[in-house]
Amino acid sequence: MGKKKQNIKDFGNNKTFDFKLFFTVMLLLCIGLIMLASASSYHALTNFNNSSYFLIRQLAFAVVGVIIMLVVSKINYRIYSKFAYISYIITMIFMILVFVPGIGIELNGATRWLNLGFTTVQPSELMKVVLIITLSTYIVSNYKKLNNMLSYIKPTMFFIIICIVMFFQNHLSGMLIMAFITGIIYLASGMKLQIRYVIPLILIGGLAIAGFLFAKGFRMDRITSFMNPEEDISGSNWQASQSLYAVGSGGMFGRGLGQSRQKYLWLPEAQNDFIFAVLSEELGFIGSACIICLFGYFVIRGIRVALKCNDLFGMLVAVGISAMFAFQIIVNIAVVTKSMPVTGMPLPFFSAGGTSLVINLATVGILLNISRQVEKQ
Repeated sequence: MGKKKQNIKDFGNNKTFDFKLFFTVMLLLCIGLIMLASASSYHALTNFNNSSYFLIRQLAFAVVGVIIMLVVSKINYRIYSKFAYISYIITMIFMILVFVPGIGIELNGATRWLNLGFTTVQPSELMKVVLIITLSTYIVSNYKKLNNMLSYIKPTMFFIIICIVMFFQNHLSGMLIMAFITGIIYLASGMKLQIRYVIPLILIGGLAIAGFLFAKGFRMDRITSFMNPEEDISGSNWQASQSLYAVGSGGMFGRGLGQSRQKYLWLPEAQNDFIFAVLSEELGFIGSACIICLFGYFVIRGIRVALKCNDLFGMLVAVGISAMFAFQIIVNIAVVTKSMPVTGMPLPFFSAGGTSLVINLATVGILLNISRQVEKQ
């Protein structure tokens, strides 16, 4: 009891604040804003008659996000387990509301956004964090019952329900990241893999992915384009080819900040999913490698927090958050370098998207709080 009171008393002690993690995120955020200003300038000028349109919006959300991150870093992460299930239900309602005409917005064949009037938001971005907390809460509450792979069927329903909704949203990238998060949390919880169950699961997962790909023709086109990179460069391979041109033309040291040529409407979504291509073109191999190292250090700090945490709930949440960011970073860079088919995965702290940025920063706040508690142990 005395230790608990001491933890509450020392809760705001800045000596336990993880400045290394904080400064890494802030450095990534600042570089991301600079690159967004460069990558989006021509598109913003062409479409909004203001070359700083995306930068101003992103900067406003960044300020809000940093404030929320610092506030969340002061809130004991254990409290989230009390609201895990109700948060899941509410977020799921938001995900379903995207199908309501006038509320939901369809863009590029996908229905994922809610119109809030002043901005749009993807409920699936919030669901990533909610899923982490919900799965962690269930595992901690039922840990003694989870003695084999079959016992994980019930918590898997949280993931399956999300996938069903995302199927109708045409949100493959969201499904993939949810699957990755779920798998990593299960492994971190100590689930013992059994071949007799693993093989059927792989087959079911493979069939599910195949069904999702065949459900929409454009997804198979992406696979076919990826398998035949030299064909239809002016069509289905246009985006990936222009991305490679940008990365390759950067050379060792890049063309210089603001000097990208591919961003002049050659590279679609230069300010979104393909912002790393512009970064590679302007900063070159050296600059790209430095950014990748920063991302790597950020993920490693998150894993370090998880490894040092003696609380199962905190450990699983830290693992889930680290996995979430790692997956998005790896997939985005892989798509930009044409190492995998185009999926529409944004790059954290870099890609345009205000609400996504705020949610990412708030999630870092949770990680900072877990780190704060770890340092007191």
